[in-house]
Amino acid sequence: RAPLTAALLTAVTAAGALAAVAALVMILFGMPAAGSVAFGLSWFGAGLVFSGVAALTAQLAETSRLANGLAFAVLGASYLLRGVADAGSAHWLSWLSPIGWAQRVRPCADEQWAVLLLPLAAFALLVTAAYVLTERRDLGAGVLAPSLGPAHAPPSLRGPFTLWWRLQRGTLLGWTAGFLVYGLAIGGVADGVGDLVNGSDAVLDDIRKMGGQQDIADAFLATAMGLMALFTAAYAVQSVLRLRAEESGGRLEPVLATAVGRTRWAVAGLANTVAGTVVMLAATGLSVGLVHGARSGDLTGQIPRQLGAALAQLPAVWVVAATAMLLFGALPRAASAGWGILAVFLLLGQLGPLLGLPQAVMDLSPFTHTPKLPGGDADPLPLLALTAAAAALTAAGLAAFRRR
Repeated sequence: RAPLTAALLTAVTAAGALAAVAALVMILFGMPAAGSVAFGLSWFGAGLVFSGVAALTAQLAETSRLANGLAFAVLGASYLLRGVADAGSAHWLSWLSPIGWAQRVRPCADEQWAVLLLPLAAFALLVTAAYVLTERRDLGAGVLAPSLGPAHAPPSLRGPFTLWWRLQRGTLLGWTAGFLVYGLAIGGVADGVGDLVNGSDAVLDDIRKMGGQQDIADAFLATAMGLMALFTAAYAVQSVLRLRAEESGGRLEPVLATAVGRTRWAVAGLANTVAGTVVMLAATGLSVGLVHGARSGDLTGQIPRQLGAALAQLPAVWVVAATAMLLFGALPRAASAGWGILAVFLLLGQLGPLLGLPQAVMDLSPFTHTPKLPGGDADPLPLLALTAAAAALTAAGLAAFRRR
């Protein structure tokens, strides 16, 4: 029980620290103390629930990859339920989502303290189940036994490109499915976004700042596309870091013992990453355009418009992936810092306008230079510059990987 207990203590401590910082910052900025504490505790409750979810999936799956995938699936379903509840008339659905529970606490709006009992109860049930399962599985195994693979590989797996596709296809299909659902939801609420925020001038102003334009529907869609670009960049970082996992796990050496060289192997992995980002953003643009076009009566106009807005995010995503590749090639033990770089880009590029950061600081993020589409000016020069920067960083990373 010691590893599970240690992991839970770490997760709960992190969630508690984040909640305390959030509440303290709100109080320092003049928010009511009770509402600030309720806000922090709502975050803490969500952290507890998903710590319990991860503890449970870690017992079900034999590999961390599958355990993470199962936990993220629960997180995605919770996010989707909360989004559907907010966008439609079935508000009761938010009671089925731990993220919805956090909103039901209603910080600074007649706080509902009793709702905080829900994440505590869910955490207790999930952790109890995890401890029961950890006693009933073999050490190093999971409750769900992995199936045996085929005895012989098909001819299609004779090259590194198809091998990478075999390794990445499950992850890509899962991410793409989530993007499709998200795109359908965003396209469905775009026309009524003004009504969703109940005419709040402050919220509308924030959407216009992030979206970079005055038309509220276009500003909302541009903000949504920027958010999906960040999620796509997260997939790209995860995909590039798979190179490091293959190397550190000892699975790269048997491949390099064949006629495959280092550069060819890495390029094959990067090619799958690039193709995956294109597929995911294209799925987002098509789903948003399909629903938004159907609702606005302009199907033939909105599909290419939203598809172009989504694909315009690709060069910024590629810069993030190329940065992760450079870290992997030059500083393999620090490759995980790619996640930190993505977080910095999020702070500068997406939240910079809300935080009032200087433009010179925000310009450090590649997402600052992507056009605010749909509705904004589609200047190709920044996109070409970002693509060139991504190519240069990738080349440097490949050269460093080849030499170390």
